[in-house]
Amino acid sequence: MLGSVFTAFLVIGAALVLAIAFQRRCFAGYPAPPPGLAVLHRGEVAFIQAAAEVLFPDGAGLPVVGVDAHLPLYVDHHLSALPPRQRLQIRALLALFEHVTLVQPAGVPGGHDRFSSLPPAARIAVLERISSHETLSIRILFTALRAVLSLGYLGHPANLRELGLAPFEIEPAVSDAELLFPRVGALPLSNRHLLADRTDPTHRAPLDPDGPRHRAYLRSSRDSR
Repeated sequence: MLGSVFTAFLVIGAALVLAIAFQRRCFAGYPAPPPGLAVLHRGEVAFIQAAAEVLFPDGAGLPVVGVDAHLPLYVDHHLSALPPRQRLQIRALLALFEHVTLVQPAGVPGGHDRFSSLPPAARIAVLERISSHETLSIRILFTALRAVLSLGYLGHPANLRELGLAPFEIEPAVSDAELLFPRVGALPLSNRHLLADRTDPTHRAPLDPDGPRHRAYLRSSRDSR
């Protein structure tokens, strides 16, 4: 009887130790996340920022570096639009990279720490090891992570403008339809166009490849938010 009680206490104690270790590893010590997130928790945000710093460093040729590209917000919005199953897969991918050092430690003191806690050089080494792994399925994991973060990084307004992919600033034409009808769902009195506002679409000049871009994409410095 006494032996079974002692065994039960050992099991409970071991479970408590594991629970505390899990909480410290996965949730404790992370900085506060930015406001406006719907899906990501602070640990995932910390990993995304740590990965962005080494995947898209300063001097990469684009005006905004990874840590300034608001990638956590992009990933959060992306996940919010996905079905639950795909959302879970991407979040599992983020967790895998954040804690991969448990089984593949970085070659620095404290190499078993979380990915986001490692110095930049150690983070680069971890990602290079995974990207060049002899097993194809492991290399694909890195490809998947890079794809998710690259979409957000290259989609930043300033980077799109630098790449020549930002949309043009186009003055909308006023046709006969705009003169006769209001916008869909608006009141009839909301139509403020007069006959003098009508434009002839056949006389519009072709788009200039170096013409002005949409005002939302005019930000070009790394400090623009």
